[in-house]
Amino acid sequence: MFNKNVELELPCPECGYKKKFKIKELEKDVKFICEGCKKKVVYDTSEFNKGLKDSEKKIKDFISRNKRRFK
Repeated sequence: MFNKNVELELPCPECGYKKKFKIKELEKDVKFICEGCKKKVVYDTSEFNKGLKDSEKKIKDFISRNKRRFK
């Protein structure tokens, strides 16, 4: 339901340098070397993905309950 090509910026927890990732790249944990401080950064994206799935379900439920309004 969400456009998974939308980009989000994740900051390095050490120096704050921001790196862009598409939502579809966040389906797995993110690991990268920060271009600012050169340290390894790891993000656990499980909470993000749970929130995304919950939001998609709520939107689908809302639409199905209000089908007549969306015609």
